[in-house]
Amino acid sequence: MIIGNGQLAKAFVPFEREDVCYFASGVSRSNCIDPMEFRRERELLQNALKVHGNKKFVYFSSCALSAPEYPRNSYYQHKQKMEDLIKNHSGCYYIFRIPQLFGCLKSHNTLINFLYECILEQKKFEVYSDAYRYVIELQDVRKIITSYLDYGRCKTTLDIANPYRYKVTSIVKIFESLLDCKADYDLVLKEDGYLLDLKQLESFVEDNEVEVNFSRDYLFDKLKTATEPLNKSRNQR
Repeated sequence: MIIGNGQLAKAFVPFEREDVCYFASGVSRSNCIDPMEFRRERELLQNALKVHGNKKFVYFSSCALSAPEYPRNSYYQHKQKMEDLIKNHSGCYYIFRIPQLFGCLKSHNTLINFLYECILEQKKFEVYSDAYRYVIELQDVRKIITSYLDYGRCKTTLDIANPYRYKVTSIVKIFESLLDCKADYDLVLKEDGYLLDLKQLESFVEDNEVEVNFSRDYLFDKLKTATEPLNKSRNQR
């Protein structure tokens, strides 16, 4: 059972299972402050737990909740409440905390896609001078989770991210290199980031031979593959 129709939900469609409920219809924007959006997710989640609470229940949360020092805005407070709700009403839950997710570089409201579109379309934007982000590619999320449902323990909360975190200005430089475009942005003097302990994830990936290639070059390699069709199209014009 898959609840949702966004990019996360679609990634699991070919791997849908009768014994698993993937809840992929939550609030995804970390700057959301709309109580109606939060209520919509809570009510949908409560209903899903009533109907599918006897299945393996998968919920997608945020890695920021694993960093106690990181400020809790309305979105993160909401996510914590949803995690608590699941823990109180599911006998076999899997809470996967996700950082900056990327896959298709179009039509998704994520930092990676925002930077991509601004640089490609020569739009001016702002970047924090000392901001860092962890990242994960959509298909690697799918590989890890489908393996974890088979070999990992239930009633677990797991961070899923490439262990190397990137300075946001470095992500901009990666896109500049891959797109052969100069970014137009203002640097704002501000810190924003947190540190994760990903030893549990790394051990699981190694012990179960999950085919993901985490490294310092992870983001460059993934974005190079994603941007190659676009670059070919541009060069043929």
